[in-house]
Amino acid sequence: MKKWIIYVLGVITGIMLTFAFAFYVNLSNTPGIIGLEMFEEPGDYMEYSQFEVFQVVQSGCALAYADESFGSIVFIMPNESQQFYDDQKIVLKNDQCTQHVGTYKYSTKMEIEKTVPAIRIVDGVELPKSNRTVTEKKDFGKTLFEKPGECVSRKNFEVQKVLDSGDAIALEIRETISEHVFTSDLEVLILAQEGSNFYNNQIVKAPQGKCARQIGNYKYQQYGSTKVIPIIAFK
Repeated sequence: MKKWIIYVLGVITGIMLTFAFAFYVNLSNTPGIIGLEMFEEPGDYMEYSQFEVFQVVQSGCALAYADESFGSIVFIMPNESQQFYDDQKIVLKNDQCTQHVGTYKYSTKMEIEKTVPAIRIVDGVELPKSNRTVTEKKDFGKTLFEKPGECVSRKNFEVQKVLDSGDAIALEIRETISEHVFTSDLEVLILAQEGSNFYNNQIVKAPQGKCARQIGNYKYQQYGSTKVIPIIAFK
């Protein structure tokens, strides 16, 4: 009888030790950050080249848009020399890469649960030339026509976002009432020209006798879906 009791207690103890060990391993892989799940081994290098921080969160980590895309969000874990801040723009050097090290789960202000890649910026690692070329060309979804296309609008535009390239994403102005601007759903990309310096909420006026003519397409990610908008020039 005693042997049977000892056997049962031994089994229970073994199960408890197994769970305790698993908990310890999981805890060691997740450095005290709620929602973070670390891989047992670091994953692949990712072909991101730049980031824009929109929120600094737990333990100095940051949520950021990747490669000028509102749809591609990543969770960046800092190294010893990194300190993030809101609206910070991070452009990787030639010998820097991002490595996929886990996933991060969080809820947005709209109470939508999202899971995004957790990454680290690694120094002293350079992507193969083929991968680096793809990354550089990612800017970035721009396709220009051989000849200008049709006129898409004869109205003015309001700049919504200025890209690192200097180009501007803008909305067509439907009307202006008492200095309040009301825009339509027509979204365009206006290419930066020599001497141009776009800024947010800037009013870009169509020159008299000219219209916003489509000269290409611009593709980017927004809220997890791909958007394609016309690239325009006033001609």
